[in-house]
Amino acid sequence: MTDIRKLVRSKGRPRWAWCFAAWVVSRRIRQSCICIVTCLFALNPPIAFSQIEETLEYPLKLAFLYNFTKFIEWPTESYRDPGAPLAICIVGQDPFSRDLEAQLRSRKVGGHPVEITTLRRTDALSACHMVFVPVTEENQAHRIVSVLKGSNALTVGESDGFASLGGIINLTVEENKLHFEVNTLAADRAGLKISSKLLSMAKIVKE
Repeated sequence: MTDIRKLVRSKGRPRWAWCFAAWVVSRRIRQSCICIVTCLFALNPPIAFSQIEETLEYPLKLAFLYNFTKFIEWPTESYRDPGAPLAICIVGQDPFSRDLEAQLRSRKVGGHPVEITTLRRTDALSACHMVFVPVTEENQAHRIVSVLKGSNALTVGESDGFASLGGIINLTVEENKLHFEVNTLAADRAGLKISSKLLSMAKIVKE
């Protein structure tokens, strides 16, 4: 796995390199959650973490969700107009801080403002560009993924086997380190183009 400290020291490295290597810097680094996400949103010099503490897990995951959008291309027709927002929908219980979500709403992706909405599992999800399925909805994950087949929604989960059952991206924590899996077949079905840079940092999963 790439050492983020080498990436930081090397001039000319793109910012995406550290954004998705949030598991490789000294355990002694400690900052507030707001500062963590501000840095991971690429506003400040690189800061990343190897030790995933309880207070850091969801700020880091929210930063990953935002950065995923920079390396995934949605079909033009998935937006109702050129200025329409990129809709991130969270199903069920929202595990993220409202303050951090407010920071995310102040940003744009490809000229589209970011919109974050919390929905019930029974709500219509097909209009969402990204659907995050938290671990609290683990028992409903298969049904949610099945309902979204045929749509352009990027499904992101955090429960065991999410990508294998047809979800597109799954966030995993192994030995206190944050990783992610990608189901490329599911992404193709959704009409999404995933950057090779992102795929190079992922574990590719098959159904």
